[in-house]
Amino acid sequence: MGEGIANLFMRPYNFKVWATPTVEMQCAWLGERVAKPDVKTIMTNVIHNKVAGNWGPNATFRFPTNGGTHGIWKAVAANIPSSRFILSTKVVSVNHEEKCALLSNGTIMHYDELISTMPIDDLSHILQPPLPEITRHAKGLDYSTTHVIGIGVRGERPERIGDTCWLYFPESDCPFYRATVFSNYSPNNTPPQNAKLSTIRLANGQITDSEAKEGPYWSLMFEVSQSRHKPVDEGTIVEETIQGALNTKLLEVS
Repeated sequence: MGEGIANLFMRPYNFKVWATPTVEMQCAWLGERVAKPDVKTIMTNVIHNKVAGNWGPNATFRFPTNGGTHGIWKAVAANIPSSRFILSTKVVSVNHEEKCALLSNGTIMHYDELISTMPIDDLSHILQPPLPEITRHAKGLDYSTTHVIGIGVRGERPERIGDTCWLYFPESDCPFYRATVFSNYSPNNTPPQNAKLSTIRLANGQITDSEAKEGPYWSLMFEVSQSRHKPVDEGTIVEETIQGALNTKLLEVS
């Protein structure tokens, strides 16, 4: 890609996404996430002023009309007998030889195949009998966390934003690497226009106790990564995100 694009976008953006320096990541996982156009295609598109759109795994995707991403899992759950769910408890140990898991409420669950969504390093510590080799390798894994911050805005969605799905931010003037215009996905992602809500705060930071009033409303969703390489102050991240939205002109003080 060249040093120019790498320094302006690829390196800073990927650090913001993965919270890991690019020199500590390998590139085998890139796959279809980075376009591999040939020189002929590039020249043809430049000459004809053509945008090579509709590329990549996210060019077209489905999204629930109601309930956001949570709506997907509610629909899945509706097709599974309720007796198969155990909520408000956690797995405290897994006996991989006997193929059973002990829950915090004392229940023992037997399984044929186990699919775990626990972090691998946490899972390695509850395996019985212990597997020191697995634990040792798990300690060497790096990982990152993502904070998702949602902001509801009173007023009409700005014309400059239009029907945009999301925007990427490699710059250092905002903590987020991506902003999604969540209200563009479905009108049900915001309250109806006639819903009367009070304003929690103004964009300039002023706290308001104004009486409830009607919309319209629109919304933004921000993603901020965190790791040992990229610490985040969880006590101030919301304020920093709002300031970043102002810095990048996603929000403007009226």
